[in-house]
This record gives sequence, C-alpha cells and structure tokens, in this order.
Amino acid sequence: MLESRWVRWVGPGVVALGVLGSLATATLGAAQSPRRPPTCGTAGDGPAAAAVATPVALDELRLEPWYRIDPTLDREGALQGQRLAVGIDGDRSSRSLDLPAESFAAGPFGRLVLVGSDDGSTSRLDAIDVASACSFAITEESAVVRRATIDAAGETLYEMLVDRSTRADLGIWARPVDGSGPAVQILEAIRPDDRFGRTFSTELSWDVSGEQLVVESCGEAACRVRIVGPAGGSSQTIDEPDIGTVLGLDDFQLVAYLACPGMPCPIVSIDTRTRGRRVLVEAAAGAMVISTPDGPRLAHEVIDPAGLALRSVALDGSAASDLGRLDDGLRLQALPALAEAATRLPSGWVLVTPGGRLLPSGPSTETQLRHVPDGASVQLEEYSR
Repeated sequence: MLESRWVRWVGPGVVALGVLGSLATATLGAAQSPRRPPTCGTAGDGPAAAAVATPVALDELRLEPWYRIDPTLDREGALQGQRLAVGIDGDRSSRSLDLPAESFAAGPFGRLVLVGSDDGSTSRLDAIDVASACSFAITEESAVVRRATIDAAGETLYEMLVDRSTRADLGIWARPVDGSGPAVQILEAIRPDDRFGRTFSTELSWDVSGEQLVVESCGEAACRVRIVGPAGGSSQTIDEPDIGTVLGLDDFQLVAYLACPGMPCPIVSIDTRTRGRRVLVEAAAGAMVISTPDGPRLAHEVIDPAGLALRSVALDGSAASDLGRLDDGLRLQALPALAEAATRLPSGWVLVTPGGRLLPSGPSTETQLRHVPDGASVQLEEYSR
C-alpha cells in the first residue's frame, strides 16, 4: 500500500543526491518528515483525470506529469523497497513516495500515475493525480497484482495477477477504473512452452492508436506476445522463439528486438496476419516506436566509431533518416517498462536524457527533445516553463 512518507524535494540539490545511488536515496528518505498524500475524491473521478488528451504542442509540456521508480537498498545491498518520484515537467521539484519492495508504477495516463504495491498479504492499486498532489484507491486484491495499465478512454483498468502462494500466472483481468463493476478475466494464464523456458516477467502496453492491448510475457531472452483487440475483444498470439522485447505495435505491424544476449540487437517488423518479417535495423541499442504526423516510425540508437547516433525509419523499412549524434552521457529515453520512468510527449518527439532515464528530480538542464521528422533538438526547459 502507499506508505506514510510523502516528501517534497525542491531544487537542484536533488540532482546531486540522485547520483549517489539507491542507498543514498533510502537514507535521504529516512531523514525527511513524513507526509501522506491527501485523498482526492474517489475512484469515480478517475476516468476524467485519466482521459486528458496527450499534448499536441511543446508549450503544453509544462503541465505534463512524469514519474520514476527506483529500488532502495539496505546497507548490505538487499532490496528494502521502492522509491517513486513524481512531478510536473514545468516544475523543478518532485515528490517522493516510499513503497514496499514488490511495487510498480505505470503511465502517465492523463494526469494520473498508476501505482501498484503489495505488503505481503494484499495488493493495492492507487492512482496519483500528480498536478493536484493527491491520490485515490482503485482496488485491493488478495492475489498479487504484478502489472496494470489504463485504456486511452480512462475507463478500464487491466491488471496481470499471480497467485500469492504459488506465484502461478492467473491471467489478465479488466475492471472499471471508477469501481462500478467487478473484475472480469479477458486472458487466461499463458501456457508453459519449453521453447521459451520459464516466464519471468509480463508487461502491458498499448499500440500506437491506444486501442490494442499488448501483453508481453518473457523468459530469459525471448518473449511471447498476445494482442487484445479494443475493449478486451478477440486476441492473437505471436509465439516465435527468436522474438525479444516489444518496441511497439501499429495496426498489424509488431516491432521488436530479436532475442539476443546483449545490445546492440537486430530489430524486426512482423506482420501479425502473415508472420512475414522485415529487418528494420541490423544492430540497434535503445529504440522505440513513436507516432509522427507522417505515421509511426522507429526511433533508435546506433553505435559507430564516433559514439552514439540517433536515427529513425518507417515501419515498412523506408525513409530512413539521421537525427544527429547524442552527446556523452545522453541516451534515448527508454520505453517505460525498461526505464521505469516516463512522461508524455507530443507526436513526433522523443526525449533524450542522462543515462536514458529522467532524473529523480525530473527534467534537467541536460534533458533534450529531439524532433524525429527532421532531427531538430531543443531543451525541454525551454518549453516547460
């Protein structure tokens, strides 16, 4: 559940503290005065808050929420808990929340960041309205909620559950965000498959349109992907054992790394109807599929003798373009499931951040926006004030 510490971090000193690592973060938390986030209405307010449209112009970023979650360790290096930091792109401060070890965050969904936490007996899902600095409870479960997401309309919560005692997969369930109805199972547990080995993780994401739910279940290297139609409709499975982490889905085009032991890796586009493939990049590091005014594109890092460069390509392999070099220490902000950090951006833009993650204090003077259509680069701070 949400713990009692609700700490406001102010000013650039947090940036310096953030680089000291997880132990320093835990020590910082212990020294602060606890404050609990106030309650903001009920779950009935959730759909309106979650359905706030994605920003269409850069000057709208000043109102956009962000989050980052990090493990906190004890002095022996054992996992002690998780620390969630949230803030607004246009505000050089953040609030932090201490969570149990088995916790996660997702979003942002409109104004909301979704927080899942488990205290060893009950799993709880809460939504934080970041701009209002308050939260409301969505549900509590006796099973363990491993991951959750909210649809684009802000109406339906999807959650992946496991059995508390055996950790057996219990499938994917859907429920109204406002608590007006019970949870309904929309996908059964994924079946064992020796080609993939043990499934270690399941992630939930959305296609470019926000209508198709992507359920990605991964073993040591390879992943199986189930795609659920709008409103929890019919599903299909991509279970080819050389497919790795999913980078995005547009209509019938699934883009993913090929399973490989370490970066860089090839990236392919797979037609989900025919299973036909196209190699988009022979060797890429960080990558993601984003929307642009000219259609979805793959933005990706490539490594050359001079260092890291950012490039993009259409999902049919055409119109490849060079988006310029990345300064030392800067990386393409990774997908939320990989970075465990996120903010929303207008169509056609990606974030370039120190180490590929927003800092614990949020956007910094180093944080850049890169325009995928033409490679133009601007400082995020120029547009979030």
